[in-house]
Amino acid sequence: MPSNSREKAIIRTSLVGIATNIVLAAFKTFVGLLSHSIAIVLDAVNNLSDVLSSVITVVGTKLAGKPADKDHPYGHGRYEYISAAVISVIILYAGITALIESIKAVIHPETPEYSAASIVIVSVAIVVKLLLGIYVKKRGKALNSDSLKNSGQDALQDALISASTLAAAIIFICFGVSLEAWLGIIISLVIIKAGIEMIRETISKLLGERADSELAKSVKETICETEGVVGAYDLVMNSYGPGRWMASVHIEIPDTWTADKIDVTSREIAARVAQKNHVLLTAIGIYSQNTTDDDVKTLKTAVTEAVMSEPYVLQMHGFYCDLSTKTIRFDVVTDFIAPDPKATIENITRRLHELYPDYSLEIQPDSDFSD
Repeated sequence: MPSNSREKAIIRTSLVGIATNIVLAAFKTFVGLLSHSIAIVLDAVNNLSDVLSSVITVVGTKLAGKPADKDHPYGHGRYEYISAAVISVIILYAGITALIESIKAVIHPETPEYSAASIVIVSVAIVVKLLLGIYVKKRGKALNSDSLKNSGQDALQDALISASTLAAAIIFICFGVSLEAWLGIIISLVIIKAGIEMIRETISKLLGERADSELAKSVKETICETEGVVGAYDLVMNSYGPGRWMASVHIEIPDTWTADKIDVTSREIAARVAQKNHVLLTAIGIYSQNTTDDDVKTLKTAVTEAVMSEPYVLQMHGFYCDLSTKTIRFDVVTDFIAPDPKATIENITRRLHELYPDYSLEIQPDSDFSD
């Protein structure tokens, strides 16, 4: 979906949420005050926080849609992550405030007064919130918007909370037992938990997460579909907002290719990846593959077996052997869980020196950036 269309779709969805939550907040506040129900009033306050969340989503989406400039050459897409973080903090604050009010209500309780009208309104609110949550979350997934997904999940939780409020009202009407304040505490804890989880998720994205496995594999497959390309390695992907990926990669090609052929192939790869995977390749490095000496194949097989037998080694690539200078070079990818990656490289170097004492080794350690 074009960025402009996506922006408009997110804003339209947010406006639906704003209108719905304003109406719900007004109804719940009216009913809560008439019935002296702190749970219903807190539920109304939560709806108002949802309104603010939707407003922030709209603002964040508009800011994220700003074009790149000199100071921000990668665009402003990460504003969406920032707006999602702000929404998370608002939800957390609402939960903490609600918890404080609920504890006060436990210490100084008030007897609720429910009416048939209040029961009906709360029931309608449950259905509306459930439908709104499903709609907003579905749109969030379709539009790859964390802010919308957070808002949709929050609405679904609100529906569950409202259902709990309704259950407390029915229990009071039937048995005369008031669970209002205690239910308020439970509601508050649910809101706090949701806020903390959303903050963690957003911070993780701002820090920079590992690229989606399927996307990384798809990019490599696209690259390897190019004629003459033997392999694609060291794919490093950086997200600058939803659907805004920039990446660098190394490709392995025959050592007989000319600079002109490499240039043409690199441009072809960048164009195909942009069109098919919607990822901008900002740099393409080169690994050369031995093609003129069959003896190197036997040597490569033996070296590969020795390297891959070392614990925590995930992959060896970029192998090249220069028989004239007796030099062997390659890269080694180690697992992030390796206790001492440096020791792993030292062990590999020592073992290969024992096997090939006449050769000099150039071993480049790599990190496991993508699948």
